[in-house]
Amino acid sequence: MKQISKFIVSAVIAGFVAYIFRAPIQSRMEIIWNNIKPASAPCSKPINYSLGAFDAKFGLTKESFLDALREAEAVWEKPIGRDLFVYSPDGDLEINLIYDYRQEATGKLKSLGLAVDANRASYDTLNAKYIELDAQYKQAKADYDNLVEAFNARNDAYGQQVEYWNRRGGAPKKEYAILKSEEEAIQADFAEIKNMEGEMNEYVDNIKAVVVVLNNIANALNIDVRKYNDIGNALGEEFNEGVYRNDGQGSEEIDIYEFGSRGQLVRILTHEFGHALGLPHVEDQDAIMYKLNVGKNTALSPSDIGELKIRCSIK
Repeated sequence: MKQISKFIVSAVIAGFVAYIFRAPIQSRMEIIWNNIKPASAPCSKPINYSLGAFDAKFGLTKESFLDALREAEAVWEKPIGRDLFVYSPDGDLEINLIYDYRQEATGKLKSLGLAVDANRASYDTLNAKYIELDAQYKQAKADYDNLVEAFNARNDAYGQQVEYWNRRGGAPKKEYAILKSEEEAIQADFAEIKNMEGEMNEYVDNIKAVVVVLNNIANALNIDVRKYNDIGNALGEEFNEGVYRNDGQGSEEIDIYEFGSRGQLVRILTHEFGHALGLPHVEDQDAIMYKLNVGKNTALSPSDIGELKIRCSIK
């Protein structure tokens, strides 16, 4: 009897202990379960983007740039009916508008009446313009060198005359008038030289702009041609219109460097948004995700849609 009673008491105590600890254990497990967050499926929630560096030299307002961004995101969103991007002032994906020699070159070409795309026709047009500008520069340089040589000789002769008369206590009235007239002529020659220097600098700037874009198109199209001499100002950086970067530590950026029109800007933004979604380049030249910004279409191609559906697990 004692043994049975002891067993019963032990069982009751064991049950009581289990009851005492059941609520706290369950409570802790619920906290753990409630804090377990499943990995987000691709495209299950929109990517938040924000504006980072914004250079006013492009001549764009922030609102017009945001309009272009909204247009670019819509290109991806409409075909599948999902919100893939949303603007937020503190969004993780930072969009930077960076002005450097690339946009400066594009601006120069626009002032020359040249609209450039990454195709063979643009390459041939720029090649012809380079030859024209190079010939004009060489002729201007030859004229400039001749003028400088003549100026130096004339200035030396004038200096010798001034020194001659100064050693004699000063020039007679007639000779003084001749020297003053010569001084004015030399000053006019000097002004012409400075004007020619300005014209030559303009030639150099235009040639540099053509060379930057010409070499880029040659590289992009794998055209086997010599590198063009840009008069001692080599610009060896790769000419990228835009770049998407992800350091793997949570930092994502899109840098926009160059565009010739609003349409090109939207296509570049759309392309880089595609990389932000995790999409690769495709071989279809009409696709947004083709490696070059050569197409004219503003909508996704079947190749783009196919990659997007794979990425977003859409049947």
